[in-house]
Amino acid sequence: MSVGNDVVDLADPETRLGGLHARWSERVFGPREREALDASPSRHLLHWALWAAKESAYKARKRLEPETVFSPREFEVELSPLPAVGGVAVGRVFHRRHVFELEVRLEGASVHAVATSEDEAGARVLWKAERAQGDPSLAARRLAATAIGSALDLDPLDLRIVGRPPVATFRDRREVGVSLSHHGRFVAFACSLADSVLPSE
Repeated sequence: MSVGNDVVDLADPETRLGGLHARWSERVFGPREREALDASPSRHLLHWALWAAKESAYKARKRLEPETVFSPREFEVELSPLPAVGGVAVGRVFHRRHVFELEVRLEGASVHAVATSEDEAGARVLWKAERAQGDPSLAARRLAATAIGSALDLDPLDLRIVGRPPVATFRDRREVGVSLSHHGRFVAFACSLADSVLPSE
């Protein structure tokens, strides 16, 4: 079982499409994705939703097969029409023989994508993005620990997010895989509680 996530700050200067290399889209997106971008009234938003989807699926795939290399065009995204701010688009990401379920949430100036492996169907998946101050790596870990602690009725101060890929541990016992991300002003995380046996006391 595997979950990956990615967040994009749409107001960050590096997300300006005009600043990207002229051949960027050809290197990153397949023909159907480029057609969707050309037809979209919200090209900027869709561009980064597709990118975040690819990144999140890559992270989920990397956890299953550590030798996986990120080649964006190999991660093919099918995504429902983008909703209004505060809504969620759904779809799938295909990578060779694997399929990942996809959700993309639009929250103000951020796009947050979460990809889950097929065997996560019906699992409880926690995910959240928020603005953060200070060190983004520490902020993402705090966000994950707080959400996991709340979901499992554990003291977040007793949860540690460690390692690469990251895992949550409770008093150095059983692990739960966690995906962390940050970009610009935002941090985010996602994890599945499907196989969680973290102790409740």
